[in-house]
Amino acid sequence: MGRKYNLWSFLLCLLIIVFSLQALYASYNRTWQVAPPALTLWLLTVITFVSGIIGFKDKSSRRARWRSWLTVLIAFPLSAIFLLGVAVNTFAREPIETAQSPDSKITIDFYTLNGGAATSISVEGIVNGPLWFKKRIYYDDNMDKADAAWINNHIITINNHTLNLDKGETFSD
Repeated sequence: MGRKYNLWSFLLCLLIIVFSLQALYASYNRTWQVAPPALTLWLLTVITFVSGIIGFKDKSSRRARWRSWLTVLIAFPLSAIFLLGVAVNTFAREPIETAQSPDSKITIDFYTLNGGAATSISVEGIVNGPLWFKKRIYYDDNMDKADAAWINNHIITINNHTLNLDKGETFSD
């Protein structure tokens, strides 16, 4: 029984690492994020951590012991990071507006981000895709509102910045 927990928790840990790296890449390069939300990843890391601890029962080989240690040592910090991500998404991000295209195919959610006393308030615009896929198309520092107006089904003006969503244009200040 411990052998299954050992192997499956290790494979789940690798999958979580792949999702984490894809989310990080999508954040920096403004591409579609296909990783599940932070709360889902946090729950998966907690399951991985517990399964990794149960996997310590498998003492059949040195490789099994290494897998258990690696799983526990990777899953614990990842769960702390994702818990921090859940807290940031819950407390630092406040929805201000939702803009829907005239044909109702594209929905953009606008949020204000408040990093505390040392940072300014900024506005973020996120396009919702299928499932949980998201793409940040707009980010503006020192802004607390989002004036969005659709020109046609794929071109939007946000705070005097025109974006053609068909061409994949984004704005970041």
